[in-house]
Parts: sequence; structure tokens; C-alpha cells
Amino acid sequence: MKTLVHVNPLAEFRSMDDMFDRLFGRPLATAPNVTTLPVDVYEADGKFTIKASVPGVDPANLDVQIENNILTIRGEVKSDYENSDAKVYRREVSYGSFARSLRLPENLNLDEVNAEFANGFVTIAIPRQVEEKPKALKVTVRNVSEPSSDPQIVPSEN
Repeated sequence: MKTLVHVNPLAEFRSMDDMFDRLFGRPLATAPNVTTLPVDVYEADGKFTIKASVPGVDPANLDVQIENNILTIRGEVKSDYENSDAKVYRREVSYGSFARSLRLPENLNLDEVNAEFANGFVTIAIPRQVEEKPKALKVTVRNVSEPSSDPQIVPSEN
């Protein structure tokens, strides 16, 4: 009777990787790739709200703009040791510039945008425009083909 054994040809490479990790560690491991600035977008209390996670960012280094109904959040996370003689054993925090743009709905009141920074989050709240209900208006049509029937002004007797 013959037995089939599944063999993974890449297993040897994985074990070599593990061996090098054990011998040398990963002192210069690169930071994970951050492709987008994480945001929550929601609506509450009549306001359209964008909450962006910006840990490690100084609020003075944040730039929030709205142009052509597109909200853009830009900033920079600066390392406090990058230009020093520090010996880095592990690096998982991302540093550098970032930007995120989001298209906003059409019916927002952009004149009343409010942005706040707290606990590593920037929160941008934009109220919805108040929709005016159509007004019913009675229009009097004046017949100009007949002589004027405007009331005469009669002076009062006092």
C-alpha cells in the first residue's frame, strides 16, 4: 500500500526565514504600508461628520480644506529620533506626510464647517442645508384690457 504525502516546496525557505529571524531578529523591520488615512463617515443630529484617526500628529501640522465639494485632510507625523544616532530595533509606526480626500454630498452648508482635534482624532462636522419648503403664493391677475378699476383716493373729512 502506498501513502501520499503532501510536500510544500517552499517550506524550506520559510524555515530559513525563521532561522534568520531567530539569529538576527528584525532590527530594521519596515513600517507597515499605510495606504489610506482611516476615517469614519456618519450623520447624526443633522450633521454630516468625518472622523479621521491621526495619532501622533500635532494639530498645527494638520491642513483641512474643502474645494469643489471635496474635503482634503493633510498632515505629517514626525519622528523624534529619525535624525539622531538612535539604534532602532523595531519600527512599526508610520512617519511622514499623508493626505486623504473625500467627496462630500451636495446638500451641506459649507459656511458652517466645524473641525475639532482631540485624542488623536480630527472630527469635521458639516450641517445639512435647511431645505426650504415651496411656498404657496397667490398671484392676482390684473386685466389691462379694461379701464382701470383702481379705487379712488378720497380725502377724509375731519
